[in-house]
Amino acid sequence: MNNQIYLIDKPAGITSFDVVQKVRKSSGIRRVGHAGTLDPFATGLLIVASGPFTRLVDFFHSYPKTYLATFQLGVSTDTDDMTGAVKIEKDVSAVCQSDILSSLEQFRGEITQQPPSISAKRVEGKRLYHVNRESVKVEARPVQVVVHEIRLIEVELPYVKLEIECGTGTYIRSIARDLGEKLEVGGAVKSLCRTAIGPFKLTDACDLEKPKPIPHLSILPELESFSLGSEAINELSSGKSLVLRDVFLDEGQRIRIFDDYFRTMRVLCRVTMNGSVGCRIQPEKVFGI
Repeated sequence: MNNQIYLIDKPAGITSFDVVQKVRKSSGIRRVGHAGTLDPFATGLLIVASGPFTRLVDFFHSYPKTYLATFQLGVSTDTDDMTGAVKIEKDVSAVCQSDILSSLEQFRGEITQQPPSISAKRVEGKRLYHVNRESVKVEARPVQVVVHEIRLIEVELPYVKLEIECGTGTYIRSIARDLGEKLEVGGAVKSLCRTAIGPFKLTDACDLEKPKPIPHLSILPELESFSLGSEAINELSSGKSLVLRDVFLDEGQRIRIFDDYFRTMRVLCRVTMNGSVGCRIQPEKVFGI
């Protein structure tokens, strides 16, 4: 079956594209993509989709992400992590936990970030890590991101361990850099692990060397699901709308359609209207088998 979703525990030292290549090779499926880049030094949860399920990547991008990060204070680098060249070093002996807690308050909610100079952010169609390693230095425009929660786990100077839950597009390296600037000592990411993406947890991920897809019923679990026979699924697959009798849902609501016995997710539909006998659904994404 080409349509699969994999939860991969990415090790350090490889890129997210390397993970895609390994899954492509082990599964024999050519069409493979990932949802949410992890830096090579970072570890943790990476969602990989194959076949027509690559069209679900946008849904995974919208999920909040949770990271366990260790920042190193007293140092600034050209990449905002400890793999880069050190630019400035400062003494951190005067920094106390109350200073850190006070500064962290400014990173909750909707904030403006300057993306790291070495990142996958595109400027004029080119990745910053290509532009800034090969030519003149270019900065991306500041972006608005959302940090839902940032929790201080441990302080053992110069290291600060944090748990951060944030929206898509948030750069943890930028938080490390900006926190260091507010404390006037500099800061960079020492280690980073993504522990959750929406409902998916790192504890449910598999080893990259033995990728195993998750059950289809576990995909987009926040959406209601219905099991239909082959005739109804064929109609939806051909683009026709369908009435689910005795089912009444909110207009605009998305639902998952499975084949008999909830084995394979076949169609993603949107509710277009409710009538006297049920609700009408329109196919939005159709997946083969």
